[in-house]
Amino acid sequence: MSPTNLRWGVILGFVGVTIALFVIDQTGNSRILLDFLRDPVSSVAQILAPTADTISDQLSAPSSIAEAQDQIEALQVRVDQLERENEELRELQGEYQLLTALFDYATESPTNERVLATVIGRDPSPLFQSIIIDKGTDDGVQVGMPVDSERGLVGQVFRTTRDSAMVMLIVDRSSGIPSRLSASRATGLVHGNGRGNALQMDWIPLETNVEIGDMVLTSGLVGQFNQGLLVGRFPKGLVIGRVTNISRNEAEILQTARVQSAVDFDDLELVFVITEFPQEDLTPFENPLGDQ
Repeated sequence: MSPTNLRWGVILGFVGVTIALFVIDQTGNSRILLDFLRDPVSSVAQILAPTADTISDQLSAPSSIAEAQDQIEALQVRVDQLERENEELRELQGEYQLLTALFDYATESPTNERVLATVIGRDPSPLFQSIIIDKGTDDGVQVGMPVDSERGLVGQVFRTTRDSAMVMLIVDRSSGIPSRLSASRATGLVHGNGRGNALQMDWIPLETNVEIGDMVLTSGLVGQFNQGLLVGRFPKGLVIGRVTNISRNEAEILQTARVQSAVDFDDLELVFVITEFPQEDLTPFENPLGDQ
């Protein structure tokens, strides 16, 4: 190569470098060029890093549809497990709320001593409305003791074993409860009709003004009516239900009322057996004529 051509080649080279540096500076890439000139190995590594990450992700991805399916199934198992745990937590929360309601209800009548019991069985017979609880004579439960819940009166103990008891529900046809209307204070006798949650209150004086929605409570009186009913002794003021219908007959001196129980007997889980409550000793009046 002649000196003239060499000289022109050098000049063109400097011009090209100058133009390139000008373009790099105008585009804001001069720092990248300086970093490359300062440490070319690190600069190349940074340029190649995204590509390497992409290749690594592809290598770590499921290698086949079968592997992807296995991962999906494993995730579904985990989701099912979390749903079960969530359901268990909701169940625990419901039990806590129920126990809190029972505690609050028990504190409203501190003179009554109660034993908390769990419902463990139900009588399948349509002729006898009853439940079975997990407390018996070993826990102080005796025949005739009243049973209630946070919603209201449930029934009375009918049979016992050492560790369980059968409770006749107030909706049973044989159940009789001395009762009182909260508004008029008139007394009567509530008995079951053997189905649903409906009850009937008899022996209400005709002059009593009974209104739909009146609250019906236990009167605390000793039942003097039998007529085939098992009339128990109950503490005063336990909620039985509300009046839903009234039957009046001007030709008679008494009226009756249909009462809806405050308790949903199908959902009963926990109940109270009232083992002690204030009551008078009426044994001297059990045989008013004396021994013959």
